[in-house]
Amino acid sequence: MKSTIKSFLNFFLIIFIIVSITYISFFTDIPTKTGNFVRKEIEENTNSFEEYNNDFKINELGIQMNAYYYSFLTDDQKKIYESIANGVKNFQNEFVIRDYIAQDKDKFASEVSIAIEAFINDHPEVFYLQSEYSSYILSSFEGNLGYIRVNYTEESIDEVNKKIEMMSKKIDEYLEGLEGLNDFEKELKIHDRLSYAVEYSHLDDLPREYHTAEGTLLENVGVCDSFTKALQLIYNRAGINSIIVLGSLDGNPHAWNMVNINNEWYHVDLTSSHSIYEETGIVNHAYFNLNTEAFKKFAIIDNEELLPQSQGNTCSYYNYNDLIIREDDDIYQRLESICNVFAEDNYIEFYVEGNVGNKISTILIALRDIDSTFLDGTRLYYYNIENAIIIPKN
Repeated sequence: MKSTIKSFLNFFLIIFIIVSITYISFFTDIPTKTGNFVRKEIEENTNSFEEYNNDFKINELGIQMNAYYYSFLTDDQKKIYESIANGVKNFQNEFVIRDYIAQDKDKFASEVSIAIEAFINDHPEVFYLQSEYSSYILSSFEGNLGYIRVNYTEESIDEVNKKIEMMSKKIDEYLEGLEGLNDFEKELKIHDRLSYAVEYSHLDDLPREYHTAEGTLLENVGVCDSFTKALQLIYNRAGINSIIVLGSLDGNPHAWNMVNINNEWYHVDLTSSHSIYEETGIVNHAYFNLNTEAFKKFAIIDNEELLPQSQGNTCSYYNYNDLIIREDDDIYQRLESICNVFAEDNYIEFYVEGNVGNKISTILIALRDIDSTFLDGTRLYYYNIENAIIIPKN
């Protein structure tokens, strides 16, 4: 009889243990953690947690405008974002979401995806965070806790800091000699210096760093998102606010910047500015400081409703520098003035109001008369974005 009772009790004990383990790990895809472990982890997370605000810096590269996309998140998504920011700052591979009770796996995974995308777009200085991550839920006495596991490209924070130091020096090089310039002049100088320094990669299998600021700043090679992130870091140190914008160009994913100059927002697409560089050695400015209406003539903008209003043209390249041939202008006189501006360059660049087709032949004839370097066979690059024309000298 005693043996039967003992077996009966052992059976219920086993059932109890199984049920307890199932309750703890029901929502998780990883090995079970004990209640004490979870409680200890929450306390450690709370003690090391730094409030997210405009002064929050993940590393020495920093970003002053560090909460643009963060500001559009829901309260729960902001909690996830804040925990990501703290986790990455502390170089943690795994962390619990602070002050967050998860509802279910799918909803949590969706919220994490949104928060991580916002975090990456706000923080180009975090070049070492890999794109792969995982999220899971762990049930505890406090409720369902959300966890995120991330990976880094470097083995240690010391390795990260060495690259940060090299990138910081490179940024300073791009800023040399800009003292005394106004914001537009700084913006243009930085844009052109970076455009002339970098090479667009046409590799089919791109190294990871060619998608981050690391590739552009340390190897002078990258693609659109690499150029965009590097440009934002340099503008940031120059005191110019900018954000990263995503969309598509010719059916392919694309990235560029929006920049705040004289309290107006403009689109700046350094990749497209680089479009004829390999052929001509010229960086054009047809894509420099465009308003949204002009920019949408050639690109599709994702989540346009989240972006700043961009309607001005005071600081467009051609308007600011008075490189415009207007409808009632004497074409010869205007071209003579424009040629003087580009006297030391191997090309000229300007904008034409109205119907360009009716003026092309007149423009070319006048150019050849004004400057003998514009001879027969001169190539002409036309961009209908702003009726921009770039003509190399022979």
